[in-house]
Amino acid sequence: MASLSSEGSTKDSETLKELLKQRPRIQKKQQATKINKCNSNPCWNQEDLKKLEKCVSILGTDFDLIQLLFKNRTRKQIMNKYKKAKIQYDRKHKEKFLRIQEALKKEKEVQRHRLGSIDSIDLNIALDIHELSTKKE
Repeated sequence: MASLSSEGSTKDSETLKELLKQRPRIQKKQQATKINKCNSNPCWNQEDLKKLEKCVSILGTDFDLIQLLFKNRTRKQIMNKYKKAKIQYDRKHKEKFLRIQEALKKEKEVQRHRLGSIDSIDLNIALDIHELSTKKE
């Protein structure tokens, strides 16, 4: 049990004062980390992104193995970056696919219109030829 001597309580109060002095510093440090995440978790630069892309192309999604190649990254950081990049990639290519599909639809409509007009021209020519041949008889 703790003693109730004045000497022990003086040490405890001094220790408590020291802890209270350090507490605001800790809170400020935590706030600064939240504001600028790149300080605690280095931002992904182009070199890291290319390295991650190459690792995934070779190793697949074995993030434990990939994490061994990234000394300053955790497995979770690597997984999150991969998922985010995949979502962006899928969205980008889906939009591109939809644009191509729309362009092909328009091209088909133009071709149908052209074929339709060609058919009507051919039909008109055929009718004209038929009329001429019937008039000659």
